Amino acid sequence: MIIIMSDSHGDREIVEEIKDKYKGTASAIIHCGDSELPSSDPVWKGITVVEGNCDFDSGYPEVATINAENKKIVVTHGHLYGVNFGLKQLELLAQDKKADIAFFGHIHRPVATIEDGILFLNPGSISQPRGDHHEKMYCKLELNNEGYHIQYLTRDHKPIKDLEFQLKYDR
Repeated sequence: MIIIMSDSHGDREIVEEIKDKYKGTASAIIHCGDSELPSSDPVWKGITVVEGNCDFDSGYPEVATINAENKKIVVTHGHLYGVNFGLKQLELLAQDKKADIAFFGHIHRPVATIEDGILFLNPGSISQPRGDHHEKMYCKLELNNEGYHIQYLTRDHKPIKDLEFQLKYDR
């Protein structure tokens, strides 16, 4: 299980709560940027985190690459890859990194799609949602024999009914 959150915009408490809930059970906990917290904050111990356009601490990487659940994952905020206008630039990054999965934030909206064999996932925003879904959310990704099981959850860790997906592996 991989836990993904993004765009917490200064809300350290929810980052810590999600971390505490899943540490020891998740193979990875990811934050896709715009935390607005110092990169030296102890909350980041055990979390892969990247720099967002609202993070002004130079201690964050723009891109992180990790391995979890036997998949190579690239993590970025997305603002440097034009995610407001589509996934093509992010796809090129994922291909360059030979990633199976690309996690990104920035748009504050949930995205779960497979393009050219790569899973693209945006966990929405844990503090400032936009678009059709007004729920503050994060995401849980599980891999099974069928593919990717994706469940979006509220801040109080309840599943969001219309945001649960099973996507088949494409490669």
